[in-house]
Amino acid sequence: MSFRSVSLSWKLLLGVVPLMLVSLTISVILQNRFQEAEMMEQAQTSAHTYADLIRESLVSQMVYSQEIDTTYVERVNRIRHFDSLGVLANDLHLREELLDEDRRQALRTKVRPTPLQDSVQMDVFGAGQPAFLRSGDQFRAVIPFNATKVCQKCHAVPLDYTLGAADVRFSLARFTEATQGNWRRSVIIFVIFTVVAVSVAVLVFRRTVARPVERLVTATTAMQKGDLTVHASGSGHGRGTDELGVLADHFDEMRESLADKIASLDQVNRDLVRRNRDLEEAMGRLRRTQEELVRSERLAVTGKMAAQLSHEINNPIHNTRSLLESSLRRMGPDDRAHELISLAIEEVTRMATLTRQLLDVYRGSVSETAMAPVDLVALVHEMERAHQEAFASRNIHLSSVVSGSVLPVCGSRDKLKQVLLNLLLNARDAMPQGGTLVMGVRQDGERVEATVRDSGNGIAPEHLPKIFDAFFTTKSEVTGVGLGLAVTYGIIQQHNGTIDVRSTPGVGTEFTIRLPLARAGAGVMA
Repeated sequence: MSFRSVSLSWKLLLGVVPLMLVSLTISVILQNRFQEAEMMEQAQTSAHTYADLIRESLVSQMVYSQEIDTTYVERVNRIRHFDSLGVLANDLHLREELLDEDRRQALRTKVRPTPLQDSVQMDVFGAGQPAFLRSGDQFRAVIPFNATKVCQKCHAVPLDYTLGAADVRFSLARFTEATQGNWRRSVIIFVIFTVVAVSVAVLVFRRTVARPVERLVTATTAMQKGDLTVHASGSGHGRGTDELGVLADHFDEMRESLADKIASLDQVNRDLVRRNRDLEEAMGRLRRTQEELVRSERLAVTGKMAAQLSHEINNPIHNTRSLLESSLRRMGPDDRAHELISLAIEEVTRMATLTRQLLDVYRGSVSETAMAPVDLVALVHEMERAHQEAFASRNIHLSSVVSGSVLPVCGSRDKLKQVLLNLLLNARDAMPQGGTLVMGVRQDGERVEATVRDSGNGIAPEHLPKIFDAFFTTKSEVTGVGLGLAVTYGIIQQHNGTIDVRSTPGVGTEFTIRLPLARAGAGVMA
């Protein structure tokens, strides 16, 4: 785990605690160094004190008695404050004119220059400055006795001339033990203080830094995932007193404001979706109404024109057919013209059928229809029984499905039968290789829904808007004139119903008819 992946609180802790420990370590080391320096200063002071006592004693002896007690040094050595004491003497240059012959001779025998033993003593005698040395627990101080004005009374020497020196040596074991004790106490105090300081720092950082940062990170992560319910301030209320608390409060305010705005935006989006859906439904209804209006007007115009046309040509057709039939009866079966006249009668008959269909289109849009309750379930079963065998001969499986109980519809049984027949025949023609044909009936609220679904060739998308138009057909047979679905549409319009179609090329087609339920007092409908 790299340092970058460590949390912010631990980074702060790892940065502050080592700095604090280093500061404490330096302070302990400096404190002990100061104690050692103070110890050395005390040792030097003690050495100076002993040297001054010896010097003053020697001066007193010289001034008052003009004699030196040779046992003085031995008595001083008995003092246990130091290990050894040596009194060094230089060439004293006594003023012999102040002494008689006996005193001069006595001083010459008692006070002689002391041979210098090492370079330290030589340096002290040469420079006239004290020297302090330490080797382990041993301390040595060589302190010179420099001449003063008092000394010049007996000695013919200049001021600061080194008359002698005290070589003091004593052990620092007590001071070393005290220093080591100080070190041990310092280390113990340092360890205890470190443990306490780290523990307190951890608790303080955990409470004041780690937890607020963790809550802030948790709230940020939750917000990133879309959850706006997690509080960064922990309790969810109250004001922060430090920077992290203020940051958490501001974050919660931002989160609540964002949640409110998102809720408002969601509500606006829902309203917009609902309005768009209502608008799409309204546009769909308007489009269907427009299509139905255009189709109805087109059908009415076409029907009216077809009725006028059929009326004009129907009489000549009947007259022509009567003449042809009379001529055919006068001929024998073997007459060569018999076959030609028979063909002419068939064509005239087809023309009569066409004019009748044209007239049906017109009548279906303007003629009054007697309405009565019609059991659509029974009508579907009747159509199934009547055509099942004929469809089976063309490898088409005809069946019906009724969902639940279905109430009667208001309509004309004959015309609804014609509607179903037209749809069945269209489905048959769409399945030249055979297939499946299913008629279904179910009640949907105040309407009854009838479906005719086949597994035929389907209808191309560009043809779907035109299939209810008169004279529109995709059939290749000469018998298809494109009036069956136009008549069907007109009949359904007369019944205050709707007819829709869904088709997928290569999969099949489904026609859906919706008719209102029969009401009491249903009668003639125009």
